[in-house]
Amino acid sequence: MKLAVLVILCSLSVYAHPSLKAAEICTADKCKIEDDCRCSSRINPINNADDPAPQLIAITVSESIVQTLYDNYLQPLFFDRTNPDGSPVGLTFYVPHEYTDYYLVQDLYLRGYEIGDHSITKTPNQTYWREATPDDLEQEFSGQKTIISTFANIPAEDIVGVRTPQLQIEGDTSINAYVTSGLGYDNSWPTYSTERILPYTLTYASNQKCSATIQCPKDSHPNFWVAPITNIKGANNTECNSLATCLVAGTADEIATWLYNEVDAVRNDNREPLTLRLDSYWFLFTENSYEGFVAFLDKIKSLDDVFLVSVQDILQWIKNPVSASQYKVPDHSGRTADCHKISCRLMNEDNQERYMMSCVPCPAVYPWKGNPLGEASK
Repeated sequence: MKLAVLVILCSLSVYAHPSLKAAEICTADKCKIEDDCRCSSRINPINNADDPAPQLIAITVSESIVQTLYDNYLQPLFFDRTNPDGSPVGLTFYVPHEYTDYYLVQDLYLRGYEIGDHSITKTPNQTYWREATPDDLEQEFSGQKTIISTFANIPAEDIVGVRTPQLQIEGDTSINAYVTSGLGYDNSWPTYSTERILPYTLTYASNQKCSATIQCPKDSHPNFWVAPITNIKGANNTECNSLATCLVAGTADEIATWLYNEVDAVRNDNREPLTLRLDSYWFLFTENSYEGFVAFLDKIKSLDDVFLVSVQDILQWIKNPVSASQYKVPDHSGRTADCHKISCRLMNEDNQERYMMSCVPCPAVYPWKGNPLGEASK
């Protein structure tokens, strides 16, 4: 009997993170922003009706970066658009691997946009992410960070954000994998439109609710940040967190008005930074969505307190909060990176042909989970 208990305990220790402990209740006296710590709450650090907080909006894209996405949507929608302070608008791209053009990833990075991690496989099966082992998740996220850094030739230390496919966080298992992969914040955790929680750390216990398909982390993860995805209201006033799944239809003006009103609801409340998930298929399958989105972008440009930034920019603001009149979007124009554009014709693990645009010499095989550098088998 004693031997059986010992075997069980040893087996559990293989999967236990050695430095973690159960998260304690968060209080402002223990968790201070100067120590890279913030409690989960609705409270905005800037509370001045005469000079309120800036309304920050992060438009995020989590799909393969390909030429059609770049030419048809990214370039015409965002490249020439500016914020009230004259700075270029920001975007965050959570990049999966398959079909991604890493020459374009570097181009987006050099334009000042944020490049984040969206796993190697982006498997659409929700169960896969909920039941994945710690090793599976580390291979997915650490591997994709390696792939992006290597083949887009951009600094690994600039890849700090992560979003799990299908938004399927599996509590501490997912957070541990993020931390082990060298990632600093998560942007996968939805919250209800009535909560409007600002970004916070998992140093102490979170009070953000979890849906039926998401496990809440329960351990302490010091200095690891969560950037919540606050739901907006879509068709029939239903909660949604992707422009495509909100299922709002109508004229371009009606779509623009809907989006503007959703932003205005937050702007007239606690001004928590807002994440808008943009999927290019929305433009293909929802009539007037492209024209409506352009009209929405034009409409908010007239507001001097609304800024389109990256999620990383939002975290910079929450760590050093200033009012709208004092806010300046961080300058990312000084980035440099070399790219010797190469088209790689490779075979994947199923012996299927894949093409990959790379900034460095082609690997031996198509990079994948367990072999992010695409090394030849020995």
